[in-house]
Amino acid sequence: MKKLFILPLICILLTNCIGILDEDPKSFISKSNFYRNESDAFAALFGTYGTLGNSSFPTIWFMALLECRADHANGRGSQVPISNYSQPLDASNQVRAWNSYNEIYQGINRANAVLDNVPGIEMNEETKKIILAEAKFLRAFFYSNLVKYWGGVPLRDKEFTDFAQIAAPRESKQVVWDFIINDLTDAIPNLESSFPLGQTGRATSWSAKMLLADSYLNLENWQEAANIAEDVISNGPYTFVEINEPNDYNRKIYGADVISNSENIWSIQHSATNGNSIAQFLHRTQSGGYGIGGVFAWVPVMSSYLGTWDKNDFRQDYNTYTFTTAPSGQIIPLPSPSPLFKKYQDGTAASGAAHRNNIPVYRLPEAYLIYAEASARATNSVNALSVERLNAVRRRAYGFDPLSPSSVDFPSDLPLNQFIDLLIQERAYEFILEMKRWNDLLRTGKAKEVIEATGKVWSDVSYLFPLPVDEINNNPGMTEADQNPGY
Repeated sequence: MKKLFILPLICILLTNCIGILDEDPKSFISKSNFYRNESDAFAALFGTYGTLGNSSFPTIWFMALLECRADHANGRGSQVPISNYSQPLDASNQVRAWNSYNEIYQGINRANAVLDNVPGIEMNEETKKIILAEAKFLRAFFYSNLVKYWGGVPLRDKEFTDFAQIAAPRESKQVVWDFIINDLTDAIPNLESSFPLGQTGRATSWSAKMLLADSYLNLENWQEAANIAEDVISNGPYTFVEINEPNDYNRKIYGADVISNSENIWSIQHSATNGNSIAQFLHRTQSGGYGIGGVFAWVPVMSSYLGTWDKNDFRQDYNTYTFTTAPSGQIIPLPSPSPLFKKYQDGTAASGAAHRNNIPVYRLPEAYLIYAEASARATNSVNALSVERLNAVRRRAYGFDPLSPSSVDFPSDLPLNQFIDLLIQERAYEFILEMKRWNDLLRTGKAKEVIEATGKVWSDVSYLFPLPVDEINNNPGMTEADQNPGY
């Protein structure tokens, strides 16, 4: 029976399988006439980056799963079950999780194709090293998202070209993290330190160092995480963007016209022709300049930290709104539900059109907060530099110079547990709707506590997303016992 379901799995893994039943075979590009020159190598690499599109991974359904699973957002409409923690995901949202998983593996297979085929191309060797390093970074990024939210998964490190490769056992989380760290360690020496503005979506050595620090943070290898974050802070070319009022976040960091900025380490790039639909999930139809055609499917949970957020923090005003302004200047209060999330505005987008806002993956404030957390945990004590790094992020949010003492600073004599709680809360404020919060709650063991504090009922089935049924049915290396608990 398993063989009857094998074509969908193969189509996920084989890069050119889409449309196989209705395309003219003569139009296919085969490996015998591809991977011949430098242009082919770049085409294969950019095809791997192309996995980061606007379908399931990372936007829009993967992001929906992470944001509506976090304590700060409720899913609306068909996404209501994502925010129900007392039972497994319903059928529709299981499919969304499976599609995200499958698209991640498609990206892994494209990265593997680059790594398997580009070494044989006669081309500039330094350029070849860069391309291979970027492919390793991308493969590590893809696997990091699998291991964070599905747990241990099958490891595939070769391009899928034959049915004999289907069998792959489910590895432990530690094995997957080790694989990620090896890829990043190999990639970093050969990655570029920067790219021209038009190529800011490409990975640099600093992007890889941030992913490596993030990996060590998840593994609780505190000293390594602190060391790498410090390297990014002290030696990287990044500086905080100056914020003097709430809308500076839109004008300078998240706005549709912002290609890059001084604190952007790596982001997923979007444009009018390669847009995203995030704003449509956040806003109402005709809601001022926030994006036309909205369905407001992610609604703020005011019983979470959002309800006690200091209104003097510019991020609070920037990230939520309760009214819109008509062209005449009239203030129009939002009907229930209110407030809504305000991030990722593109007021110039036509109704139903994709939005141009880039989606940040790593920004300089995260290096500061990784260092602050990891260095404190490494010594089991709060040191002056840890507090200073936390305060730097906080100061900027209130309009102060990040690198100078201010009236909003936390004191330097905090107990460790209180310091960590404040730091994780600062991460929530700083990275709201940047796909960070749910992982923070999982890795710190606070998910159950925090979700129950909002008034919801918790079940441990919520810790992991379900593995696709096709993966279990079609992969001879796995059985039903490999499925995540509750599914």
